[in-house]
Amino acid sequence: MKSNNNKLILKKIKNWKSVKLKSHSSGHIILLDEVTLRTLSGNELIIGNRLIAHKVKKEWSKVKKEINYTDMPYTKACFLSADRSERESLKLKDKLVGYGMSDLLCYRADKGSDLVKIQSKSWDPLVDWLQNQLDITLLISHSLAPIEQSRDLEKGLSKLLLPIEPLALTAMNELVTLSNSLIIGLALLKGKILPEKAWKIMRIEEEWQRSIWGTLAEQKAEDKIKWSLFMHACGILKLVKRQ
Repeated sequence: MKSNNNKLILKKIKNWKSVKLKSHSSGHIILLDEVTLRTLSGNELIIGNRLIAHKVKKEWSKVKKEINYTDMPYTKACFLSADRSERESLKLKDKLVGYGMSDLLCYRADKGSDLVKIQSKSWDPLVDWLQNQLDITLLISHSLAPIEQSRDLEKGLSKLLLPIEPLALTAMNELVTLSNSLIIGLALLKGKILPEKAWKIMRIEEEWQRSIWGTLAEQKAEDKIKWSLFMHACGILKLVKRQ
């Protein structure tokens, strides 16, 4: 049964007729013609979150001829989460802490510029929120020179990320990578900011540059892809919190 199911995935060709969601002792499983769906690494996919499980079932039900994982964000997230080892999870959390130590929100335009005024208005509330959460002070730079943040910040960020479950961690990785900001990712995780606002404030400098130089067609196409990835990751966080 396992080898047959792997063929379904690796060939990326639809070779099943029915898709079912079934309860499991550890959550929920997806059945393709009564064969349990497995990840690309061959692990049985067990989804603890009922709402996410329904999303995954819907994605597989919508497949017509070939499997296209770019159209299956919930499946991709579940596969990544299921295949990630505990050691890999710790490394991923360390990576996210690294983003926080050189966070986008801590690097500003020149003092007195119109851009820095916009950045300060949008970014300062989130910086203040994190400072209050960790009882620390973040350093803010107005140059490209690297900031050496405190060891207390590193410890505090690690502590905030420690209890995050695998699926939320996968979503956080997407959000932080796209925004270059762990602060924005944490604010989304904690419900301190809405996705649409987060998207807007993480792109302040980029939109500022485009207001001067214009936007290329290639940039618009890339924006559309990033927007989709960002919003689906936010959707996963929302469903994880609702469970």
